Amino acid sequence: MAGRRTSSVALGLALAGAAAACGGGGAAPPESAEAPAVARHTVEIDGAKRTYRLFIPPTVGDDRPLPLVLALHGSGNTADSFVQSSRLDVAASSGPFVVAYPEAVRLLWNGGFCCTSGRGDPAVDVRFLERVIADVAARRPVDQSRVYAIGVSAGGIMGYRLACDLAGRIAGVGAVAATMQLDDCRPARPVSVIALHGTGDDVVPYDGGRILGAAVRPAVPAMAVAERWAALNGCPGPAASTVDGLVTTTAWSGCAERSEVRLLTVAGGGHSWFTPDFGPPNGAVDATTAVTRFFGLTR
Repeated sequence: MAGRRTSSVALGLALAGAAAACGGGGAAPPESAEAPAVARHTVEIDGAKRTYRLFIPPTVGDDRPLPLVLALHGSGNTADSFVQSSRLDVAASSGPFVVAYPEAVRLLWNGGFCCTSGRGDPAVDVRFLERVIADVAARRPVDQSRVYAIGVSAGGIMGYRLACDLAGRIAGVGAVAATMQLDDCRPARPVSVIALHGTGDDVVPYDGGRILGAAVRPAVPAMAVAERWAALNGCPGPAASTVDGLVTTTAWSGCAERSEVRLLTVAGGGHSWFTPDFGPPNGAVDATTAVTRFFGLTR
């Protein structure tokens, strides 16, 4: 979400301390006032114009296919606020990879059960994000086998929805402080998943239960989500578990089509995009580093 000092997310509600509110179409000319590497673009979905911010590392040539990351902000936040808190532009420059930051309608993604109280069709957001992928690819070469969705809170929930419904286009999902519903997920192929979740999350509870804000169904426990993806990806069990300070990593490997599943549990961690800036426990792991390294985007 929000800026570097307010990257915790709360599905549209303000939280104390560092927390903040969570959660080929027509091509508009780039708004070069921000930076040469940054542009804003517009696509049309069901007659509505929707926008995204695009970052292309300035040091790479125009003809080299690069991985693409869809960076999905939380409810009540914006693409620009997620730029600040995630620092994915910085990671993309060293990767290198391309980052598209789509904007949700009224700052709310519809992941199917959260976070719009069930209003509307989640397929509209799926079509929008699929269109963003195509629009980026029309502007510069994209490695279509390496398209990832990385999101926090409601953005992570939306990322899971993409993995379920758009597995033909999405190779992996990085979900921070998020959950998903299990019963309607039938991906067309294995999708690698890395999730980070704090046991002290009082917005999307780690152990499952009522989601703070607008949701028509309770959160599924973080471990159950990871286990479901391990099953969907045909991962052999049991999972391996390691502990490093406040962070417990549960990992499944040897899964179908070289997919992997990993859950990083942050003891005492809250509803946050984890970053060392916060100190323990929310600084016990760097979410950007963990996710981009998992997908081989950075070293």
